[in-house]
Amino acid sequence: MALFPIVGRLVGDFIPHLVAVDTDDTMDTVAAKVAVHSVGRRVAVPPGVPSYDVYLDDRKIDPSVTLGELSLLPLQWLDVRFRD
Repeated sequence: MALFPIVGRLVGDFIPHLVAVDTDDTMDTVAAKVAVHSVGRRVAVPPGVPSYDVYLDDRKIDPSVTLGELSLLPLQWLDVRFRD
């Protein structure tokens, strides 16, 4: 369990964010931490409770995978998209 810096962007927003996440965070948690900076600010809130997917190099990451399992470099770029 350690803080880890990533650069996250919600697809549809034009601003990436430096986000501190935990190595024990699942991709669902990482996505929520990234999305909070965009949804309701520059990106409209979708109807219902939004859920998200995380993409690394255009590859969707399973929502249950933890950040520590990915062996990322600090400041790695992650894209977050609304789940269909």
